[in-house]
Amino acid sequence: MARVLLAAAGEGRGGAGLAEQLEAAGHEVVRVADAEELERRLARGESDVVVVDDTVAGALAKLVSVQCPESAAAFVVVVESSTATMGRELRRAGATDVVDRSAEDDALAHAVERAARDVRLRRELAMLRARIGDAARHALIGRSSAMTLVRELVGRAAASRAAVLITGEPGTGKDTVAQLVHDLSDRASRPFVTVRCAGAEQGALERELFGTAGSDGLRARAGLLEQARGGTVVLDDADTLGAALRTQLARTAIAREVRRVGAAEATPVDARLVLTCRSGANSAAQDAVEDLIARFNALVIELPPLRERRSDIPQLVQHFRGRLATEQGVDLEPLSPEALLPLLGHEWSGNVRELQHWVERAALASRAEQPRGGATALPGVDLGGARATLDELERAYILHVLHLERGHQSRAAVRLGIDRRTLYRKLKQYRAG
Repeated sequence: MARVLLAAAGEGRGGAGLAEQLEAAGHEVVRVADAEELERRLARGESDVVVVDDTVAGALAKLVSVQCPESAAAFVVVVESSTATMGRELRRAGATDVVDRSAEDDALAHAVERAARDVRLRRELAMLRARIGDAARHALIGRSSAMTLVRELVGRAAASRAAVLITGEPGTGKDTVAQLVHDLSDRASRPFVTVRCAGAEQGALERELFGTAGSDGLRARAGLLEQARGGTVVLDDADTLGAALRTQLARTAIAREVRRVGAAEATPVDARLVLTCRSGANSAAQDAVEDLIARFNALVIELPPLRERRSDIPQLVQHFRGRLATEQGVDLEPLSPEALLPLLGHEWSGNVRELQHWVERAALASRAEQPRGGATALPGVDLGGARATLDELERAYILHVLHLERGHQSRAAVRLGIDRRTLYRKLKQYRAG
């Protein structure tokens, strides 16, 4: 049922007025006396669809003049006898549909139903865009054209059911974008599962994704694709998948069913696939990425390296400092333009992740100069009262991150942007010292 404003002077054919036709179809109809009343009601958002009889002088012109954004009502024009040229002109003026007065009795009702459906879709899209815009601005920092495009692509991906391929150098934020695509989609309340593909044995990865039927000594269990139950499955470093596994996954995405390892029957699944790949690794990896795009018909989101959007660095720095201040309950003033200027010329090979680590180290360095036992001392880190050397600062920072991760070395290494072996070696040096 739609809320209809009806601007009509005459009665429909067969003695049944336009209002009676629409009410008989279940629509809620309010008749308006003239174009001025129509404009007032339209501006107040009192309708989904406006039906305009072309015998109401000036009604169409007035309606076109007050057309509002995407949340505005659609309108259908009833004419005595339409031609192709008239239909094109009315649609160009903004009409959703044009109905002949001599058409079948249900023609107008069907036109109103179509118009109401279009309005609902437009309103949902407008709300989605507003939600995406607000969330993406907070999660994807930067005013550069490159990041504007990324936010637009995230919006398209969130509104789509297609597979998504996110590419970018290490540290550009692929995990953040994958999470955002899920959070902004209609799957947000469902599971979000991440599978690390790099270094995984292909047989074990197949069993993890597709599950097992209980044959060959393996107990029966559902794979992650089944367990997602309407959610999102992220395949991290998907370019490292073997060709056979890529083929299986692509078939699953198309058929929406999986065959557990050792099973004769397929099981329906509903899981949205998001693939992440490192860009620029080597030619073989690039070939793998192209293969994934072709196999999955994926929507591609390419994240730019930080060196290609240097104008975003000041905003990123202030964002990270503000978040750090909130998380740790300290007061960190924004950096001056003079302090930010040298950062613009740095290469930032580790991209946004490296910049974030720099911000954390810089904040720690400034606080290390405060008297021992001050209110801003970091738990688990003892710098004393003297100004820390670079090695001491690095040591303090590593121990601080390890403390934040509750001693979990793998998670600390990821947060620090170093491999676990490097972290282990440094910790061994600290214990020896």
